[in-house]
Amino acid sequence: MVEIATEVRWQDHRLEIPMERIKLSEELGFDAVFTAGGYGCEELVNLGYIAALTSRLKIGTRVTEVTGRAPAVAAMAYQTLNHMTGGGRVIAGLGTGSVPTAEGLQGKPWGRPVARMRDFVTIMRQLFAGEKASHQGKEWSAPYQGPDARGAESSSIGLVPLGEIPIVVGAAGPQMTSLAAEIGDGWMPAGWAPGIMPLMEPLLQKGFDKAGDGRSLKTFDIWGHVDMSVHDDVREAMRPFKEYVVTWSQLQHQFMAARGYPDLSATLGAIIAEATEAGAADNPRGRHLEGRPMLDEPYWQRALDAVPDEYIDDGWLVGPVRRIQNRVAPWLDCGLTGVIFRYGHQMTHDRHVENLDAFRAVAAAAGRKSFTG
Repeated sequence: MVEIATEVRWQDHRLEIPMERIKLSEELGFDAVFTAGGYGCEELVNLGYIAALTSRLKIGTRVTEVTGRAPAVAAMAYQTLNHMTGGGRVIAGLGTGSVPTAEGLQGKPWGRPVARMRDFVTIMRQLFAGEKASHQGKEWSAPYQGPDARGAESSSIGLVPLGEIPIVVGAAGPQMTSLAAEIGDGWMPAGWAPGIMPLMEPLLQKGFDKAGDGRSLKTFDIWGHVDMSVHDDVREAMRPFKEYVVTWSQLQHQFMAARGYPDLSATLGAIIAEATEAGAADNPRGRHLEGRPMLDEPYWQRALDAVPDEYIDDGWLVGPVRRIQNRVAPWLDCGLTGVIFRYGHQMTHDRHVENLDAFRAVAAAAGRKSFTG
């Protein structure tokens, strides 16, 4: 049976853990809850709070950025949570981060993200196993042996292993996706929609083959996510997700092509380029962080109109609760081993008022607990 989960937003300027929804999800038979790191919200602190108020849900990150802390510090945090919860509930979801967060916020060089992920996972696995960290990599090494090294010996983290902590790698690009299959216990794709698994499987198989240890999709976790928004007007509910697609279009070319829209990112790129030349797209990332459209009118509306309704309807769950319940089935049979159901859109820093009936509908569609609302 496909696992189902929810997630805590990281975008909100005022953090409020949605415990009503999280406790309801546990009651409804959901399997896990994830926290996301970003500008402001620290994901592992949230998990400790949630762990104290739940008893069965798996708790995981989607994702912890590997530029933000040393692998030993991350391993200690996850193992601490593992001990706090009795073992078997923690999922270590790792992601590459981004240039703006690495250089602009964390004060770290961007470096080589694929090599960094390989080093990070290697050291974490050693520490999770109770071993001493002993790895000299291209981006992370332990013990440190570079300039001014004092000759310290390698060390373990002290906490004994308490069951397995799966390491799930978040990845969007082809190299990182193959690396996830090679070194991870699972993969968290940056985007997903039913029907794209056949196009992603060769990238995963490349990683399985390189690992050479017999791993395959049968023993590999894939946690995808889908956003939901309850609204009587389906087209109105689509608009925020179109805004998301436009804002992040240049990072989604591979995903758009896999979904059968190979020209969409080029079309949006042309509109953005035209707006930039006209001086109508200054500081697009700053605009996003401030909650403003990345383009001035009329370019903004032109870009939104270029995103087909079908693209949104197949990749998100929008409209009345009953409509959402009726459209969940493809997500539960599309190659994912777990689906994370998030509420609301990603283009605002204000807390969403969540319609909890959407989660009741998901639980019913997944065969967990009936819902007749």
